[in-house]
Amino acid sequence: MNLQKSKTDIRQFFSTSQNWKRLALFVVTLLLLEAISGIQYLYTHNLLDDELERLAISHLDYKAQTLHHTMKTAEQRMEDYLWDIQRNLHNSDSIIAVTRRLLPDSGIVEGVCMAFVPNYYPAKGRLFEPYVHRSGDSVIVEQLGNEEHDYTKHPTFQWAVEHRKKTWSDPYVYDSESGPQALTSFAYPVTDGKGNLVAVAGLDVSLSWLGATLNMQQFYPSSFCLFLTPGGQLISGPSNIKESWLQEVARLINDSTVKAMPTTMPTTRMKPFYDKGKDDTGYIYYMQMEHSPYWQVALVCYDKEAFGALYTIRRQMFLVMLAGFLLLGFIVYRYVRNLIRLQEADMEKKRISGELRIARDIQKQMLPESFPPFPERHDIDIFGSLEPAKEVGGDLFDFFIRDEHLFFCIGDVSGKGVPSALVMAQTHSLFRMVAGSESDPARMMQAINRISCEGNESNMFVTFFLGVLDLATGHLCYCNAGHDQPFLLRDDAAPVLLSAQANIPLGVFNDFCYEAQEATLAPGTTIFLYTDGLTEAKNLRRKLFGMERITAALTPAATCQQLLEGMSEAVRRFVEDAEQSDDLTMLAIRYTL
Repeated sequence: MNLQKSKTDIRQFFSTSQNWKRLALFVVTLLLLEAISGIQYLYTHNLLDDELERLAISHLDYKAQTLHHTMKTAEQRMEDYLWDIQRNLHNSDSIIAVTRRLLPDSGIVEGVCMAFVPNYYPAKGRLFEPYVHRSGDSVIVEQLGNEEHDYTKHPTFQWAVEHRKKTWSDPYVYDSESGPQALTSFAYPVTDGKGNLVAVAGLDVSLSWLGATLNMQQFYPSSFCLFLTPGGQLISGPSNIKESWLQEVARLINDSTVKAMPTTMPTTRMKPFYDKGKDDTGYIYYMQMEHSPYWQVALVCYDKEAFGALYTIRRQMFLVMLAGFLLLGFIVYRYVRNLIRLQEADMEKKRISGELRIARDIQKQMLPESFPPFPERHDIDIFGSLEPAKEVGGDLFDFFIRDEHLFFCIGDVSGKGVPSALVMAQTHSLFRMVAGSESDPARMMQAINRISCEGNESNMFVTFFLGVLDLATGHLCYCNAGHDQPFLLRDDAAPVLLSAQANIPLGVFNDFCYEAQEATLAPGTTIFLYTDGLTEAKNLRRKLFGMERITAALTPAATCQQLLEGMSEAVRRFVEDAEQSDDLTMLAIRYTL
């Protein structure tokens, strides 16, 4: 039942364009918040991407400089001993001694050789290549040159002879006593004093140190460097990375079908990759050394490490925003429900307000509205007014003439609003009904009281004043039921209160005996009747209008209307902007015969 009502309420909510606009504004707000979060994420990602590129370029340059410095050290050693070689060219045994001196005590140089041009030393045969290397703590000297090992056919030897320039060979594997070794050789052409090429000096440099040494420090745990020849051949990489993956990275770098992306440095490029083993993506940054041996240096970086913290923050932000959206959704749902209820309450209020306006009109129609009420008569002047504190009120006044007698009344029902208005209507009807056949005020009051007490479970009562004026003689017979005493006004005297027993209000005890009183009105006498809304009218300082101000405002007037208008103006000046707290009813009757 509640679910069906919720669906009905929501359909009702979306039935108006204004509510659609509210919902659209809410959705736009959510999208704007998500857009702001997305922009922040992209901006931060770009910053981290730029920082990663800066670090990668700096790291590559550092590795390239380290490698260049190491290789340059080997080259410099050869150049430092060149004079010693040239000085001892005349003696092959001296050359062997020089070759031993070229071998450093420690470091990356594994061996030193001197490959002479064919027949340079006839006594040594056509091919002479002394080679010095270490075996444990010993230094071994070998003569490698022979027909089986014809070094003149080696590309590095041929290139150095042909161009007469120093060069580094491509990496190669040498089967030593300790096992296969990855080496690269530095070839340096040697000339005699006449400038004739006589030999190619060589340094065999081990590459085993390269992968481990240059991967000792990385700015991300899984990042690693590797080195390739200019042709794309893998030279070295970290020992803890699978050879297959290193080969795949080398292949990817030299794959022309994969577009390389530029970086802030013109010598550096990068390519994206996907590592199935780690289920992660990343970038390969690579560059070529500016100096011999012009190898390629590459750096592999993974996204999860580079942007892992950002991804975590993004997920957390997404969860927080999702929770916020759910909370906002609940708030909107409650807002919609409350708005529907407010709209329903507003509609109900408007409906009740409309019905109260109709009730007010009906109530006004029950009371005399046309003044002067008896324009054809010159013996009586009457004017009455009623200002309810709410849409409908509990005050009443009425009068009519029967058999040359003026029947009049004024009353004030306890409370305010609709309940008082209903009791007021009942009292008014009872007055009309009883006064239509009865002329004694006491018996009239008792009849009205008896009927008012029947079924009065709400214990509402009515203060009531009832009078019958003989228009021929001025004889007034009246009865009071707990109402305020009327004033009597004469042109030649100050206002006085009409003597009236209080009795009890109507609707309290059904067996109460009311007593009537009599008075004679001289021509020109005015009876001024009122409810407690006049005496208890309050200003902003919570002061009451009171009897003194009523007396002061009761000045002789030409007509009863002028008298009531003067009293109303005095009340308005007194209360200023204060809200009316009670119904205000006044009735003036002037006997003019």
